[in-house]
Amino acid sequence: MIELLEKDKMTAKQLADFFRVDMKYVLEDLKHIAQTVKIHHKKLKIDPSVCNVCGYVFKERDKLSRPTKCPKCRSEDITEPRFYIQ
Repeated sequence: MIELLEKDKMTAKQLADFFRVDMKYVLEDLKHIAQTVKIHHKKLKIDPSVCNVCGYVFKERDKLSRPTKCPKCRSEDITEPRFYIQ
């Protein structure tokens, strides 16, 4: 998973589909990967989710999963965060 994220930005769903596992396992693994890559002076970075209706950006979100509703317009049309290692 680390090698994939070093090459390209991917959502948790894309990773789950690639490895054919449930998304909850991918989200758990991403937490561990964030700690592991620190040893190599790298960082797991996140392109945050964005509301497709009003454009709200979820910058300050601690959870790795996709938000369910936009706090600004209450829309559920939200992009998934994309992860990468840099």
